[in-house]
Amino acid sequence: MIKLESAHIEEVRGIRKLDINFGKGTFAISGPNGSGKSGVIDAIEFGLTGQIGRLTGRGTKGLSVAEHGPHVDKTKFPDAAFVELKVFIPSLGKSAKITRKVSAPRKPKIVPADADIKAVLDETADHPEITLSRREILRFILVEPAKRSEEIQTILKLEEIGQTRGALNTAQSRLQTAHKIAAGQVQASRDTLQRHLRIATFQAAELLAAVNERRVALGLTPIEKLTAVTKLDAGLSETGKAPEFNKASVLRDLKALTEALGLLPNAGKEEVASILSSMARLESDPALLDALQRRALIEKGLDLIDGPDCPLCDRPWDDEEHLRDHLKAKLAKSEEAGKLQGELLKSGSDLARYVVRLLALLGPPLKVASGEGDAACANLITAWTTNLEELKAQLISMDGLMGLKDRLASGWSATPKALPAALKALAGKIEAKPDQSATVEAQTFLTTAQLRLNDYREAMRKNEAAKIASASAQEAYDAYCRAMEDELNALYEAVQEDFSEFYKAINEDDEVRFTAKLTPSEGKLDFNVNFYERGLFPPGAYHSEGHQDGMGVCLYLALMKRLFADRFTIALLDDVVMSVDSAHRYQFCKLLKSQFPNTQFVITTHDRLWAEQMKSAGLVTAKTSLAFHSWTVDTGPLVESNTEIWDEIAGSLAKGKVDTAAASLRHHLEYASRHMADQLGARPAFRADGNYELGELLPSVLSRMKDLYGKAAESAQSWSNAAAKEIAGTRKTTLSSSSGAMNVEQWAVNKAVHYNEWANFGKRDFEPVVSAFRELLDCFRCNDCQSWLYVAPKGIPESLRCPCSGTNMNLKVKPKG
Repeated sequence: MIKLESAHIEEVRGIRKLDINFGKGTFAISGPNGSGKSGVIDAIEFGLTGQIGRLTGRGTKGLSVAEHGPHVDKTKFPDAAFVELKVFIPSLGKSAKITRKVSAPRKPKIVPADADIKAVLDETADHPEITLSRREILRFILVEPAKRSEEIQTILKLEEIGQTRGALNTAQSRLQTAHKIAAGQVQASRDTLQRHLRIATFQAAELLAAVNERRVALGLTPIEKLTAVTKLDAGLSETGKAPEFNKASVLRDLKALTEALGLLPNAGKEEVASILSSMARLESDPALLDALQRRALIEKGLDLIDGPDCPLCDRPWDDEEHLRDHLKAKLAKSEEAGKLQGELLKSGSDLARYVVRLLALLGPPLKVASGEGDAACANLITAWTTNLEELKAQLISMDGLMGLKDRLASGWSATPKALPAALKALAGKIEAKPDQSATVEAQTFLTTAQLRLNDYREAMRKNEAAKIASASAQEAYDAYCRAMEDELNALYEAVQEDFSEFYKAINEDDEVRFTAKLTPSEGKLDFNVNFYERGLFPPGAYHSEGHQDGMGVCLYLALMKRLFADRFTIALLDDVVMSVDSAHRYQFCKLLKSQFPNTQFVITTHDRLWAEQMKSAGLVTAKTSLAFHSWTVDTGPLVESNTEIWDEIAGSLAKGKVDTAAASLRHHLEYASRHMADQLGARPAFRADGNYELGELLPSVLSRMKDLYGKAAESAQSWSNAAAKEIAGTRKTTLSSSSGAMNVEQWAVNKAVHYNEWANFGKRDFEPVVSAFRELLDCFRCNDCQSWLYVAPKGIPESLRCPCSGTNMNLKVKPKG
C-alpha cells in the first residue's frame, strides 16, 4: 500500500484548485459543515481508486462519477477535473505520481510507470474500503446479520465466499425443486396404480393379493414375492386378444378425473395468492422489478465473462477484473429482488405439484378416448395436457412465472369448458359396453396393472436420482457452510479480539472488561457486545449512540488490520471520529499512535476542539493539519493558510500574477480574521447571517488585540511585574506601528490601499502590501510555536496565551486593598 506525500486537486466536486502537502504522515482537516472537507476525501479516494464512494450505494441512484464528479461549473468539461497525487510506497522505497481525470477514471497516468509501482497502485485501487465516512460507520453495527456479513466480507475481500455459498444454495434449491416435482410424480403414479388395484393401502401384500386373485382365475401361478423386476402379467397368453382396457378401472379413472375437475377452483389457492402478492410488490416498485429483471441477465453475464469485453453489451473494459466488479456490484444491489425471487420460485414449484397430479389423472382417459375413437374428447385432453406441461415448466422458472399473472388470476388450470361434458359422454359410452367376462376382466386387470407399475417404477427411479442429486447438493452446501464457518470463526475470533482491545483502549475509564462476539452462520453474522458484565447484547440494545459509533470505528480498524496487517499504511476517515465521545478522543489518538504507528490517517472533522485535541495529543502538528473556514461555489474551500502561504504569494508575484497573489492574500486574511475574531473575542458589528466582510472583521480584530495588550500591560503593572509589562507594551507598540495595521485603519478613507483594489496593483505596488500584512499577522502569533494567540476563558478572559504557553499574558488586575 501507499502513503500520501502531496495532492493537487482541480475542479473535483466542490474544489476549484487546492494543493495539500501531507508529508507521508497523519493529517487533519478541520472546518465547519459545508466547508469542503469531504471534497478532499472524495478527491483522494478518486485519485487512488477511480471511485467516489459518496456517489455509490443505497440512495444514490442517478449519481455517477462521470456526471457528478466534476465541479458543478465543469460538468460539461470533465477533462478539467483531475487529481494528481504524489505517493510513497514503503514496500518499494519509491515515490510515484498518479494523475487521474474524471473523464477517464480507469486510465490513470502513472510516473514512473514501473511494473512494481503499477502493481501496488492497482492493489490500492482495488481497496475503496480505505475510506470510511460517517454514514458508513453503522453498516457494521446496526444492520441485520446478513447485511453485516456481506459488508464485512466485502472489506475483507471475501466476496467469493458469499458468492460461492450463494451459487451452491441456488443449485441446491433448484435440485430440491426438481426432487419435489419428481416426488409429486411418484405420488401421482402410485395413486393411479392404487386406484386401479382398488387397495386401501399401498402395501406389497395388498397389491399381490389383488393381482393373484386374477392370476388364479386365469390359471396362472400366483406371485409369492414382489421384486423390482416382477411382472404382474407374466405368463398371460397373448392368443385371443383381449380388450385394451379394463372397464371397471377406466370408469374409476374417469370418475377420479371428473371429481378432480370439481376441486380445481380451490386447488393451489394459497400458492397462487402468494405468487400474485409477490407480483403486486414488483408492480408497485418499478426499481425492484427492474432489479429482478436485470438480476437473471447479470447472473448470466457473470457466467459468460471471458476477457475484458462485456458479454451483455460488447462494451470494452480496462480489464476483466473491473468488469466482474461492476457486475457484482449490480448484483449486490438486487438483494431484495433476490429474496423475492426465492419466494416466487418456491410458490411456483409448490403449485407445479398440483399440475403433476392433474397430468397423471389425464393420462388414462386420453388412452381410452383415443382407443374408442372419441376424437373430440381425445383432442380436448391432448391440448390441455400440452398446455399443462408448458405451465409446469413456466412455474419453476422466473421468466415463466412473470408471464403467468393473468392466467393465475383467472384460474391456473385453464380447464377446457367442454371437457366435463366430453368425459361424461365417454363414461356413458364405456358403461354401455357389455360387462367383461371374468376372464377378460382378469386379463385386462393384469395388463393395466403392469403398465401402471412400470410407470410407477420409472417415477421412482427418477425420484431416486433427483433425491440423490438434491441430497448431494445439500451435503455440498452444508459442508461448504461448515468449512466456511470454521474458517470465518477463526477469522472473526481474531477480529473480535482486536476490536475488543481497541474499544477498551478508548473507553478505559468505564469498560475495561468489555468483550464482543461475532458469530457467522449461513451467510449471516450476528454481533453481540458486553454491557457492563450484564451479558452479551446487540450493540443497539443498551449502548449509547456515541458508544455504537465508537464500536463502528474500532471494528473498522480491526478489519483493516486483519486485511492488510503491516500493509495498512493509509486510511481516510471522513468526520467519523466525531462519533467517538468527546471524553474519549484523547484515548482514540493514543490508540492510533500506539496500534497503528505506520498508518497514515487523513482525518476530517467539523469540531475545532477535536482538531486541537489531535494536536495536543501529538497525533498531528500545525504543519500536518489544515483548517477550512468556509466555502463558496466560485472559490471552493477558503483555507487557513500556513507559513507556506507567503511562499505561494511570492511565487505568484514572481510570475507577474498579481491577481492570483491578491486572491491568496485576501483568502488568508479572511480566514485569519474569522479565526482571530473567535479566538480573541473581537466584536464586529453584528450580522444575523454571519457573513462578515474582511473590511468588517480585520479592523475589529486589530482593535481587540490592541486592547488586550493594553490590559496585559495594566495587569503586569498592578502586580509589579516589570518584565511582563515591557513584553506587553512592546507587542502593543509593534502592532500599532505595523504598516499593515496602518493600512487597515486607512481602508475607510484611502481606497488606493483597500483590498478590493489589490488585483489592479502592479507587482512593485503589491509587494509592500504583502510584507505589511505578514508583519501584522505576526503580531497575533506566538514567537515560539507560531500558533494564533487566544483568550481564556472566552467570556471574561483572564489570560492571553498560546497552546505551548510560550506566550502567556495575565489579564487580571491585582485587587486593591
